[in-house]
Amino acid sequence: MRAAGLAADRGYVNAYSFIGGIPDWRKFNYPMFIDSDAQAFRVPRLSPAEITALLAEGDYYVLDVRPLEFGRDASFVSGANLCPLVYLESHYQQLPRDKEIIITDWFMRQSPSAAKLLIDNGYRVRGVLSGGMERWSKESLPVEERVPDGTICPL
Repeated sequence: MRAAGLAADRGYVNAYSFIGGIPDWRKFNYPMFIDSDAQAFRVPRLSPAEITALLAEGDYYVLDVRPLEFGRDASFVSGANLCPLVYLESHYQQLPRDKEIIITDWFMRQSPSAAKLLIDNGYRVRGVLSGGMERWSKESLPVEERVPDGTICPL
């Protein structure tokens, strides 16, 4: 539904949303193209402990790709930069090319797609946060609280 809303915001008048998403599409056996290369692609998953160690010893760029409406929980890895996945394709060129990137989100649903996009465009992605920020928070690791302000990719 977010994509249809974004399309409407950009002036498209025939933008629709399939409410059930891909799971319902598959359930009803509608035709579908599956990119086997994309399905086979595996992004390294890093545990919260591994990311904590990496951040302590090196200079990494932390990218959070959750949606702008992150009202469920406003905790981020300290210093993380927010660019929702839906906007990443049009903003990724603003990311630093001289640093390895660690990608986070809330449940680890968007971060693998973001990693693939960045890797395909020549960025060095170290990995994604396994279990997302939900796991990070459950393990009581330090967080930075933010208030959603609607800013798109303040990179």
